[in-house]
Amino acid sequence: MVLSIGVLAACSQETTPTTPPPTTPAPSPTPPEPSEATLSPTEETAAEPGGVEVALALIDIPEEEVIAMVNGEEISTAAYEADLTQALHATTKQYMVDWNDLENQSFLPALQQQVLEQAIDRVLLRQLADQEEVTADAGEIDTEITNLKAQVDESEVFADWDSFLAENGLTEESLRRLITDSLLTEGLTEQMGGPQVVEQVRASHILVETEETGQEVLDRLAEGEPFAALAAEYSIDPGSKTSGGDLGWFPRGVMVPEFEEAAFSMEPDETSELVKSDFGYHIIHVVSKEERELDSELYAQKQYEEFQFWFEAQRTEADIERLYTFEDSP
Repeated sequence: MVLSIGVLAACSQETTPTTPPPTTPAPSPTPPEPSEATLSPTEETAAEPGGVEVALALIDIPEEEVIAMVNGEEISTAAYEADLTQALHATTKQYMVDWNDLENQSFLPALQQQVLEQAIDRVLLRQLADQEEVTADAGEIDTEITNLKAQVDESEVFADWDSFLAENGLTEESLRRLITDSLLTEGLTEQMGGPQVVEQVRASHILVETEETGQEVLDRLAEGEPFAALAAEYSIDPGSKTSGGDLGWFPRGVMVPEFEEAAFSMEPDETSELVKSDFGYHIIHVVSKEERELDSELYAQKQYEEFQFWFEAQRTEADIERLYTFEDSP
């Protein structure tokens, strides 16, 4: 499961930062990660003086007992502080951050706000899971913890399991909550991610740079010359020209909008006029069109995209009240 690997990776002793994934509006079971341009990694030997305790001393925690409300449900400041501590542990270890560095300190308000937004997302996630009757199986949670314990032992980075938890700002309870949220996300993604069998088109295309060249190709097609031969001669798309312009099967949402609109509006064995996009001018030949099952990788991607879209819509409609925001917050 991604969570187990992600938590362990974030707690590794690597000194070279990795590029973090883009921030998305969907709930994330892992702590937020800064961009490489924002945080300055230090050598491992220099990280200790400016560790998590330094960052925590620089942060003002609100005195109010409640920091936010999601559809009437409170997020306590104590729970937020625990999430923030965990995020600081993960960020500091993964990037070997020295929080004595003034440039790194300037990132703290944004990190605080991001932790709050993710806390809001997780509360909303649980509410939506309850609404949709999606649950996390206790046995699966236990299995994930067992697997993570094995990874910790095999890594030989930590003295024992308790050290792993302590050094990463975690408790057994908070870890179970992270895994639960991850499983709820998976369940909602499967439920809201859309069907696996969708309309698809198999098409070929010839991509050229100018309208004049495109018209020349259309004229030769009208004279009966083979599409594949003209693709090999004219197309500037290196990925398809050697296969006669064949693009294979694709669903909606894969091609650029202009191309997609033209391809899905055509019938099998039909060839388009010039279709302009940011890439140039396309001549599209639709080979076939039918309802087909998406391959597993593309289906997982489409599920995730559909879930993100659905979750963001739910977030927009939710009654979210931030009782405290941080400097540089959105």
